Amino acid sequence: MVDLIKFYLENISLSDYILTTKFIKIREEGGFEIFKADPDMISFLSQKVKAGNCNLPKHGIVVQQENIIKKLSYQNKFISFKRRLNAKSGRLSVCQNVRKDFIRIKNLNPFTDLNYLNFVEIIEMYAREFGIEKEKFWKAKITQVELGVNIRFNMNIASIMSSVSRMKGMENTLRIGNTVNFKNQKYEVAIYDKLGREAQQGEVFKGTNKVRRRHLVKKIAKNNSFVRIELRVKTVSQFNRASIKSKIKTLESVRNNFHSLGEELYKLFVNISFVDEISPDIDQYLVKSQLNSKSVKAFNDYLIFLGLKYFGIKKFVDFAFPILNTNNRNSYIEKLENLFNKYKGDNDFVKKEFQRKLSARINKLTVPAFSSSN
Repeated sequence: MVDLIKFYLENISLSDYILTTKFIKIREEGGFEIFKADPDMISFLSQKVKAGNCNLPKHGIVVQQENIIKKLSYQNKFISFKRRLNAKSGRLSVCQNVRKDFIRIKNLNPFTDLNYLNFVEIIEMYAREFGIEKEKFWKAKITQVELGVNIRFNMNIASIMSSVSRMKGMENTLRIGNTVNFKNQKYEVAIYDKLGREAQQGEVFKGTNKVRRRHLVKKIAKNNSFVRIELRVKTVSQFNRASIKSKIKTLESVRNNFHSLGEELYKLFVNISFVDEISPDIDQYLVKSQLNSKSVKAFNDYLIFLGLKYFGIKKFVDFAFPILNTNNRNSYIEKLENLFNKYKGDNDFVKKEFQRKLSARINKLTVPAFSSSN
């Protein structure tokens, strides 16, 4: 469930061996010296580490070359150590995608999610890498975190993403291609085409050329899709969802609350509403079944449906939601979505599949955590 995570440890001493073999001193500033981890020398980041070159001293070099600085800022992630000049202890800061690190180490497929045991293993691997006691490392304070899961569907991605409408409690909705972001001031929830994302990054069918890879992905995507849904908390201290915040303050709190954290994520994610897209030709019997009573309300509802169908239900929701009265906009939009959906025979199919698969996926990832707490 855990993806990107940013945390820090105060008053930590790193041995001279760790500093000389795994870090590069990049500058001195304001009475402090700052080191950044060399990704070529960190076991969970690189395949280039050789036993013969682990004793090369680096901490005495102030690196200024642009290419080295770029290397130390790989993929917007970092591991840094900052301490006062001539001091032994300092602050270790880590910003890593722990899921991708685990996948890289274990050579797993890119759609793998971290279960409880995986999370414990990768965090304790970090602790060993920097020579820090496990018990102390688990006390690290989290400042940023992303939590999510990958879900596989036996339908193409367009059928799913075209049905995603809105999310209760979120202020804004941003749609770009097969990605939908629901945004609040304190956090956001994203749902997107994971297969498409991994294909763009060359993480699937690595042994094939681009043309062959594109062909294979297209073949799979015809009747299959991988959707990722994740909660993104940029600043944990400002996060305002209390039922989750208490469980993501430290690495230890995530570990100890892994199962209940999964339950809270499910409660959050099911606030996403779906609308079933209507095919151009609506069966006449379905229309007639809605108008049998010939009541004014039935005809008015049908006219509203036609307007939503012509304008686009998701487009209308995105347009109307920000300008509706905050006291009744949720109930009004929900009423429109229900009205729109009732004209389709397999009403709520995508929503039900999403919730069923989401529940099964989270339960599978958190079962070891539940067992360990009993």
